[in-house]
Amino acid sequence: MEKCIGKILGVYEKYLEIDEGQKAILKYSLQVMMSAILGYFLALMLAWYLGIFSYVLVMMLTISVLRASSGGAHCENIWNCAIFGMIVANALGFLAKVITPTKDMVLSTIVVVFLFGLWSISEYAPADTPQKPITSIEKIKKLKRRSLFILLVWCGLNIAYYLVFNSVHGMMFASSLGVLWQCLSITKVGYKLWHQSDVLLNKILGK
Repeated sequence: MEKCIGKILGVYEKYLEIDEGQKAILKYSLQVMMSAILGYFLALMLAWYLGIFSYVLVMMLTISVLRASSGGAHCENIWNCAIFGMIVANALGFLAKVITPTKDMVLSTIVVVFLFGLWSISEYAPADTPQKPITSIEKIKKLKRRSLFILLVWCGLNIAYYLVFNSVHGMMFASSLGVLWQCLSITKVGYKLWHQSDVLLNKILGK
């Protein structure tokens, strides 16, 4: 993957005039994209094997939509990100499947996650990284507003489903776990958790 990213960067350098700063940002963006693709593949393959594919898919899609504007912590390399994401997504997906949530439980979870999301997004979003810092005040405000809008839409859709059908669905609980995990990833605790996962995975993989 590093060789592939290097070749893509070589093409950009050959045909476009990019400085070292732009090259670093492009390299980081390619790493994030490839990490996401690899992460989806590994997580969904394991989810298929465990019989929790739909739960993990809904959760990962929810995380991806919100993460696009809110940002969040990343592991230090592509494989660490993919493995950590695979483990977490399937653990939460398994939790969403084995728990039989009641109506009160699902609605309470949605409210709690919504309130936590309001706080974390207002306080930390967009959460950037040293490799791709966000310096524009206008862009920061735009991404924060977009993140809050996505959170409001997510909550509104869940409430609308309940009002229309007078019932709840297991996928509502799965998406709630996804929003909760993503909102945690932009906090200081989230960054520390991702860092510790890097340390642990590096030891396990012998890096």
